[in-house]
Amino acid sequence: MKHAHWSRWLVRVQLLLLTVIVLAGLALRLDLLGFRVVFQVFKYAGVAALAVALISLLVFVWGMVKRHADSRRAAIWGVLLGLLPVALPLLTVGKDNFDVPPIHDISTDLHNPPQYEEVLTLRREGDNSAAYGGEALAEAQRGADIYADMLPLQVDLPVARVTELAAEVAAELGWRIVAEDPERGHLEAVDRTLLLGFRDDVVVRVTPSGEGSRVDVRSSSRVGVSDLGANAQRIRTFLRELEEQVAERQ
Repeated sequence: MKHAHWSRWLVRVQLLLLTVIVLAGLALRLDLLGFRVVFQVFKYAGVAALAVALISLLVFVWGMVKRHADSRRAAIWGVLLGLLPVALPLLTVGKDNFDVPPIHDISTDLHNPPQYEEVLTLRREGDNSAAYGGEALAEAQRGADIYADMLPLQVDLPVARVTELAAEVAAELGWRIVAEDPERGHLEAVDRTLLLGFRDDVVVRVTPSGEGSRVDVRSSSRVGVSDLGANAQRIRTFLRELEEQVAERQ
């Protein structure tokens, strides 16, 4: 009876580490564990997976020298599985977004950003401050080319109607609306990121502009230092969908 070669333990360890990472992410998504605890799990499990991948690479070289097919096969899987914790963020977030400034609060108006009201009651102790970071934050956003398109939207509809359409778009995007005041041109909502379910806050401000309205949007992450471009992408998607909705009404 042929016994499994010891190198297969490389694959088993990697599968165990990946399982830990997935379970930690699920616990975060279901609000069973806090962000900081899960981040530590990600960090240490990810480092361990990379270490096992390095060992697997050495085992592969050993298998080449010894002409041992089983060890080479196990080593290849050990390397591939160990690279998953690095590859998945690159694929889901995008390489360019890792180069964004370490900020988590994006606005289409850097001089007078829309202000949060109702979502303030939903934030927990330890969350990022909802207060805008002032000129330092504005300069960081202004200096990054990736945010050059963070501009207000001009539409030829009255404030109240635009706000109602904004609420419809927000609902279609899966945001949870927590405040809506069409007459004042104010809308607040909460969105959750796809994989880990991080809660990000959004405020939409609609003001009169000529014969139409101007739409400004601000999106902020409750946790983390850098949002890896997530808030800007949320604003882009929202404004694009809103512009299409407005065009259909004209």
